[in-house]
Amino acid sequence: MRKLSLANPEALRALLANTIQGSDEFRFLHRLHCVALAGAGCSCYQIARWFGNDPRSVERWVHAFKRNGAQGLRQSHAGGRPRRLDAVTGARLSADLARSPRSAGYEKARWNGPLVAHHVLARYGISLGIRQCQRLVKRASQSNTCGSS
Repeated sequence: MRKLSLANPEALRALLANTIQGSDEFRFLHRLHCVALAGAGCSCYQIARWFGNDPRSVERWVHAFKRNGAQGLRQSHAGGRPRRLDAVTGARLSADLARSPRSAGYEKARWNGPLVAHHVLARYGISLGIRQCQRLVKRASQSNTCGSS
């Protein structure tokens, strides 16, 4: 049998990527296919390159399947460090950042990373890095200006 080829394999990859993002069930099936390919002898690097995933993700899926079977592929973990601010505290902090620091008793006219880090520690008892606080300030300023003309 002769080898078949596709005229535009990148379009197929893009279609797969868009479909995978569509639902939890599609993500599960994608992970299952990747694990099946690993079981057939493909390396995690080959699988990841073809599907546009990170090789470590493919490795995690294989290990999750070994530990928990198909259910391990359904469980979703975004990776990384757990959030320090829960949804309620994050919403309260967003409300704080929408107001002037002076309304919270500070002398500064604008929020900055060190001031937010101090505020979060003093008010919520949570220690955040200055860089993370700078990102929070930037996000808050973008959301405050989004609806204004």
